[in-house]
Amino acid sequence: MADDGWDLRPPTLEDCDELGRVHMAVWRDAYAGIMPADYLAGLSEERSAANWREGLSSPTSPDVRTLLVVDAEDRIAGFGSAGPSRDEDAPTEWELYVVNLLPIARGTGMADRLLDAVVGERDATLWVVEDNARARAFYTRRGFVDEGGRSQHPATGTSEIRMIRRLAR
Repeated sequence: MADDGWDLRPPTLEDCDELGRVHMAVWRDAYAGIMPADYLAGLSEERSAANWREGLSSPTSPDVRTLLVVDAEDRIAGFGSAGPSRDEDAPTEWELYVVNLLPIARGTGMADRLLDAVVGERDATLWVVEDNARARAFYTRRGFVDEGGRSQHPATGTSEIRMIRRLAR
């Protein structure tokens, strides 16, 4: 455990119910006013937990890295994941899939620690909801820039942009 009371650790199957709750709480908070309210209200903690359970039970690429942000009592306050790019036209081999934190963990430095732990010192891309100003500001501060790729969130049509970070060689 770090001196600040926060730590990172890999998820276990025993974490899935809490992960489902945290995942949906983060989405409802982060996308309020950005995604349709009825979509956010319909998000299922149970379905999210089942997805986590399935993902953690299934063999995945050994390169995929998922870590939890936990407090001093080992309560989950967020998570992050990265691995090989999923895009056919990927400009980098590595993709940051997600950095999600509950409000209690924001401003603690854990988003930085999490990004460093799952991405490391490599070029990477990520997809972010275009109107998510907080996330875009964080990624920009961490060296990511708008790459020009555009997409839409499949369930809501919300605009997403692809950002890229290229490290100096």
